[in-house]
Amino acid sequence: MNSIKVVLIDLSGTIHIEDEEIPGCVEALEKLRSCGKFKIKFVTNTTRESKKRLHSLLKQLKFNIDENEIFTSLTAAYKLIESQQLRPLLFLDPNAIEDFEGINTENPNSVVIGLAPDMFDYEHLNKAFRFFIFI
Repeated sequence: MNSIKVVLIDLSGTIHIEDEEIPGCVEALEKLRSCGKFKIKFVTNTTRESKKRLHSLLKQLKFNIDENEIFTSLTAAYKLIESQQLRPLLFLDPNAIEDFEGINTENPNSVVIGLAPDMFDYEHLNKAFRFFIFI
């Protein structure tokens, strides 16, 4: 039987809810780390804030987590965009945009949609719709 090499831990709703730690999670994580038998990575599908902002929140909640241990859905989108040399039209909350610094968004040939309620209006959705019609 193979030994465990990596433990994946979901963030939102597992170790914290919004800006509150789920009681006992900081201590449980420290105990898990003290085993020293495997790597720990943190995953989330949140798209409303950047990895940097999420990391900052977790530090405020007293979690000992390195930013490089966090993998988000925005991280996955960025890596795909970069590898395919895409130029996305970004429908993201302003708190998430920094995860796409350095990405060319001129003359878009793709769309990234995240949790951005302020952008779910006629003007923005029409822009996305028109993009898909004229690809």
